[in-house]
Amino acid sequence: MVRKTFRDLRKNWISFLSVFLMSFICLFIFTGIFHLSQQMDVTGKEFVKESQLADTVLSVSRFDGDKEQQTNKLENITQVAKRSIGQYQTDKYSLTLLSFDHSSISRPQVVQGAKLSNRSGIWLDEDFFQARDYQLGDAFVIEQESYKILGTVRQPEFIYHTGSDDQPLPNHKKSGYAYVSQEIFEQLPLYPVHQLLLKTDSNNTPWLEKELASIWQDDYGQLTETQKHAGLSIFFDRVTQVRRLAFLFSSLFLLLTVITMEATMRRFVKQQQVQIAGLKALGFRRRTLLVHYLSFSMIVTFLGASFGCMLGPKLLSPALIAAIGNQFSVPAWLSVESSVGYWAVALVVLLSMLITLLPIGALSGKLPAKILQSQTTQRYKRSWLEKTKLWAYLPFSLQWTLRDIQRNRRRAVLGIFGAMGCMLLLIAAFGIKDSIHFSLDSVFRDTYHYEEKVTFKTALPSDERNAVVQNIDSGYQWLEQQTITVLKDSEEQSTTALVLSAGNELKLPETNLQHFTENQIGLSEALAKKLQVQIGDTLYIKLQQQMFPVFIKKIVPVSSPQGLFFSQTTWKNLQQPFQPQSLLLREKDQLTDMPMIASTSEKRQQFKDSQKLIEGILMIVSLLILAALALGITIMLNCHLLIFSERFIEFSTLKVLGFKQREVLALSFLETSLLTLVGWLLGLPSGWLFLKAYVAMVSTDQQQYLPHITFQSLMIASLVLLVCMLLVQTYLTIRIKRIDFATALKPSE
Repeated sequence: MVRKTFRDLRKNWISFLSVFLMSFICLFIFTGIFHLSQQMDVTGKEFVKESQLADTVLSVSRFDGDKEQQTNKLENITQVAKRSIGQYQTDKYSLTLLSFDHSSISRPQVVQGAKLSNRSGIWLDEDFFQARDYQLGDAFVIEQESYKILGTVRQPEFIYHTGSDDQPLPNHKKSGYAYVSQEIFEQLPLYPVHQLLLKTDSNNTPWLEKELASIWQDDYGQLTETQKHAGLSIFFDRVTQVRRLAFLFSSLFLLLTVITMEATMRRFVKQQQVQIAGLKALGFRRRTLLVHYLSFSMIVTFLGASFGCMLGPKLLSPALIAAIGNQFSVPAWLSVESSVGYWAVALVVLLSMLITLLPIGALSGKLPAKILQSQTTQRYKRSWLEKTKLWAYLPFSLQWTLRDIQRNRRRAVLGIFGAMGCMLLLIAAFGIKDSIHFSLDSVFRDTYHYEEKVTFKTALPSDERNAVVQNIDSGYQWLEQQTITVLKDSEEQSTTALVLSAGNELKLPETNLQHFTENQIGLSEALAKKLQVQIGDTLYIKLQQQMFPVFIKKIVPVSSPQGLFFSQTTWKNLQQPFQPQSLLLREKDQLTDMPMIASTSEKRQQFKDSQKLIEGILMIVSLLILAALALGITIMLNCHLLIFSERFIEFSTLKVLGFKQREVLALSFLETSLLTLVGWLLGLPSGWLFLKAYVAMVSTDQQQYLPHITFQSLMIASLVLLVCMLLVQTYLTIRIKRIDFATALKPSE
């Protein structure tokens, strides 16, 4: 039986190649993407561990030795360090400057040069250093003061550093960070924020926040968990997204692999009915036959899945790292080993063997005479469609095709699944690119109506705002952004509050904040789903250690920005001073040479930077298109070869009865087209649902992409599906032309 197994595999290698390819693709994509998520996760956690990152960061208005000692004596706090942080900006770049106190907490990793010390010099961010072509020992100028570059560093809090909310992707030439001693920091012309870095032995943030507010009183600013820092949060969110994508795509491919296996084995068993009957007549037991035919699925899927498991982490993961890895600043991507791939191989093999039992299980239990009984003795009842008046008006070819589909629903479902799966993946491939384009166009065309955004070094009070406005000739709007805490069902969620003055430079869809009264606010749609709230609900927000209720007046369907939207009036009703840091201008270059300006950014440049997001997904889009092509051709070919094997005698009989070859080919083409059409129709809604899930997974808290696919992309996807169908039909046409009448009709004699 072993020799028969390998002989049959050799003779039917084309049929089993499709199963091999599907199991290979399934494991190749799963292990490749899942290995990437593990690699990112391990690298990030190891980076955090090596730097002994603080658990929480307390922002205070000034340092106070006595209060620092009281803080250090709190029950949950094991270690305290302090640092100052400030922003230095020029027309060419933005630099976050930090001080250090030689503590081991949140200590940056020195990449090149001297260790951190009190020497008069500066340690630059390694990526910023490389992007701007600096050399160790060069002079770095800050406000006409020169500082020697003593070394370069990396710090996990800046693992994903964009410099500002206006920069969607890290641009190391335009933004970075640097460390100096506390003594030098105090000499710099900055607006500093003073911070205490806290190591704790338990996660009890509400209690700690209450105690620290009591100690620091008016000097208390904000307590933030380090893991919720923008850079780290985005990085580990990406890890979760990549892991979800691995399971999303592999689940789909696993389903289609099983379908392919079922179609292949059913056709193979159909071809081997005479041999099965002969083996049973010779005394072979049912168990022996089951093991023999299960071995086909076991061998083929094991080989395909094993190759996919081995090559996915070695080929796909490095390719994806090359595509998206440069967004993150890490010392090196660590290698990882995991047994998940081996378990996935075992699962694919097990499911394939179980699905093989469907065609062979029932047949192996029959008597040899029953197995040899011709299919021509089968009796079919008239289908419901044949009993309708419409049936008489249908052409013979359509009657023949519809009757066959109704009598062999399982077989038809397989053909529909092949076309539907192909269309689903093509919609996902083209749709994700369209969705990002659509979302960016929506933001920069419909939401952002300004041409330039001016950011000031510090928040401006009313008198300074009035002085600035005197120099403006066109429309403008003030914008204040704050990180606030939202309380929902006893759970706290950090998010962004955007406070807008009157104006249309930032125009929220279907929303006018100036019409809101009292404590009414707008809430971005993605955040509303995350918080599970709707219009009319009440949220509680924490401002200056006080809780304020706010009423959700409008849920805003916006891609970006994300957060809570307040009018200037509502903000003042909450007893908060309106101190905007940014000014949105309808026309650019209206404010120049003002010392209070930190930076300016043009909307056109923001849009160009945002479009670079497309480059990072081209690899995944290409992979999906190739997978869709392989899947469409493989499953459709298997299904229609199954149809051919089961209708082999019928095709021959039609030829003997005088039907011309083109008429027989037309019948085959009609059935292929009909099943593909149904699969295409079902693929449209299922592809849209899959695209929505895919888009939700790649969205972030800062940017929510809107699912969208253009008519042009749908036409291209449909055309690709049509090409797959024509390729399959071409192969079937060749097989039909080669039918040997004598051989085909012999079983029915």
